[in-house]
Amino acid sequence: MDEAQWERLMNKNSLDSNQVERFRILDRLKYGQTFLHFRLHGHSYSHWYFLSISEHAIYYYPSSKRSKRLACQIKHIDEVRSGFTTSVWKKCLDKGVVTPEQSIRALSILYQNNRYSLDLLAQTEQICSEWIECLEYLTSRYRSHLCTYHEITDEWIQYLFSNADHDHSNMLDRNEIRRLLFTLNIKLNDNEIDKYFRQANIRKNNYEQLTHLDKDEFLLFYKFVSNRSELLKIICRFNHSTPKQTAATLSDYSVINNLPFTTPLEQRQDTSSISFRKSKSRSIFSRCHRRPRLKISSEIAIAGKKNYLTMKQLRKFLVREQHMKNISYEDCSKLIDRFEPSDQRRSYKELSVDGFRLLLLHDEFCIIDIEKTERVYQDMTRPITDYFIATSHNTYIRDNQVYGNCTHETFIHALRIGCRAVELDCYDGDDMEPIVYHGKTLTKPITFRDAISAIETVAFTASPYPVFLNIENHCSYGQQETMARHLREILKDCLLSKVLADEFEVLPSPEELKYKIIIRSRRFSKGQVATDPKDGGSNDEMESNSKDYHPDFSSLIIYSEIVSLKNIEHTISTQKCFHSISFKESKINHLIDVDTPEHLDLIKLSKRHLVRVYPGTKRQNSSNINPINYWSYGVQMVALNYQANDRPMWLQDGFFSDNGGCGYLLKPSFLLSDAEFFNPKEKLHENMKYLQIYIISAQHLPKENDSIEHHDIVDPYVEVFTYGIQCDNTKHRTPSVRNNGLNPIWDYRINLDIYCPELCLVMFEVRDKDRLNRSTFLGQACIPFNALQRGYRHIKLKSKNGNFIHGTLFVHIQID
Repeated sequence: MDEAQWERLMNKNSLDSNQVERFRILDRLKYGQTFLHFRLHGHSYSHWYFLSISEHAIYYYPSSKRSKRLACQIKHIDEVRSGFTTSVWKKCLDKGVVTPEQSIRALSILYQNNRYSLDLLAQTEQICSEWIECLEYLTSRYRSHLCTYHEITDEWIQYLFSNADHDHSNMLDRNEIRRLLFTLNIKLNDNEIDKYFRQANIRKNNYEQLTHLDKDEFLLFYKFVSNRSELLKIICRFNHSTPKQTAATLSDYSVINNLPFTTPLEQRQDTSSISFRKSKSRSIFSRCHRRPRLKISSEIAIAGKKNYLTMKQLRKFLVREQHMKNISYEDCSKLIDRFEPSDQRRSYKELSVDGFRLLLLHDEFCIIDIEKTERVYQDMTRPITDYFIATSHNTYIRDNQVYGNCTHETFIHALRIGCRAVELDCYDGDDMEPIVYHGKTLTKPITFRDAISAIETVAFTASPYPVFLNIENHCSYGQQETMARHLREILKDCLLSKVLADEFEVLPSPEELKYKIIIRSRRFSKGQVATDPKDGGSNDEMESNSKDYHPDFSSLIIYSEIVSLKNIEHTISTQKCFHSISFKESKINHLIDVDTPEHLDLIKLSKRHLVRVYPGTKRQNSSNINPINYWSYGVQMVALNYQANDRPMWLQDGFFSDNGGCGYLLKPSFLLSDAEFFNPKEKLHENMKYLQIYIISAQHLPKENDSIEHHDIVDPYVEVFTYGIQCDNTKHRTPSVRNNGLNPIWDYRINLDIYCPELCLVMFEVRDKDRLNRSTFLGQACIPFNALQRGYRHIKLKSKNGNFIHGTLFVHIQID
């Protein structure tokens, strides 16, 4: 959204007819409508639903109570659908509580990673259309704010102003400012508020202007409160300011003076001698679009002080600190034109603190190398056994393993975020229709047909590389035929139904299997293959109820036929490359825990065969195994419960963010070659790296439970974890900062030796320490070591479920 668009939004007199109508509809949504809310059991409830005044959530009034209740927050909405498309609606159709003709009045709000749906039936088709249109607009606007929030644009600051202006006077008094600071997660005393209020109050013609801030004045107030003094210190270091000039500049600029650096940045060891070649590909310099300009200069004027970088000084910073060796003066000129908000500074080819901040918040300057996360750069032509594959366990379950509901929406969510191997546990259903659910539990099933239909719609949305359907087959002979028919009819040409070549010694590559869906299951009864007497039923893909496997289903198992494990040596010497092994967590842990060199047999097995490991039966709450333990042994498919928002899923998200997020990662050479010796239990001094992480500050951290109404201001601290082979597992933490989630400063260094960088993940977790020494999660980020960018970098934080939040960390990374 450019400045002109924002002006139109803020001035309703100049809005076009479509925008005027949208505002009117939003007003109607705030007043509310009566909907019938349908649940999975077919019961319906009449509630009054309405949009909050701040437009951040949908609330409703229960019929039996007067107090409002939260239905869902706008930021949690994944999708808004019309018609009868969700499991709830299909169940209601089956029970006859709704008719197909009513679908034009039906809408579904899917939220929390497609796990839950709010299924509503409107009184009229027009009401349904209006709610769908406005909810799509609100979710799109939120995502747009999220993308631009890190840049602190004028639009977002005006959005803050409008939410804080409770009396709609287009001005804020001191009480409204205090409430806004509480929302922004920072606590200032009255003297500090008065100081910044007076500094920002540039119009004082009358009493009202003296005691209130208008929109432009609030912009200045916000800039004073949220200033980035740590960035100014970096600027002073590179524009040759003397210590006296630096002190004077910081004295005039600093806002939170009680949070100084304990070790000044300008005294940091010079790293200009470090050489790092940046990838040459898609560049920000070639893009012609420009960022919206601030209506008034957001730079805090400091007369006579050196609070900017010249073009030459900017190039020096980018070469020495950011390791951009090939950047030219012309490139620096383009960067200033693009990121500097002040017209005067741009004309002089100077970059102010605000321009510097906007530059460092751009994706290409953040901590993760987007050349590795936004494109597939690895060789995809090797046998598929040479890759780690993003894998889901019991994909159909929404909550826990015992009584959670099954839904096809979980397949949609998993595949949309890059999963390449999903699981279906199939049993006989009524009317010869197979069902999917967790056997011998209280989970409520879905039909096999619905699951396959959902998979077909989104299988290749996130990645063109093959999708594995891990089918645990418990169906009778006849219903296996039904499964095969559904697979062929629904998946059509996407289903891999024959080998690509008659003769093969290794499996095809991901490139050869593009846009193909591969069935992974048993072709023969388990008794036909010798089993390990110590196995204890460790293989998850059990035999069917009948000893016979239907040929129609068996014929679809091409490159991933599950076989039982007698022992690793026997499997390697006797089984074909298309034979695949599954391990329960306890079984594979037993193999890993044995002494050297026996535990290295697992690496030998994974060089030739697809190996899958899955959580044990004790994990009924859907908790996850630590995947890095098994990746270190070359296991391709480490199956995780995608519905669990836990640390293993954060590791999975970070690990597979590499290679363009395509769901396939090429294993390191030492896990592929017989010529290289690798032991995950030993230190690898040949590849060792020295990592220094300097945690400087954070910006715009959320409150506890991400609730702006929460009564407390956070006391944040940062924990840094490294995960990899055994010797690379470490944990460090900073002290906490009191009452400041807006711009806390830590100035904390961490020094690490990383012995196997190819398998190392670096995780940052921000938590809130309360007075009882407990802590609450605020945000996290997990980055592959080999995707870290050196220099001064921002880290964009995520919530527990992997969605980006507004908060960022600011760090310095050094790797030797």
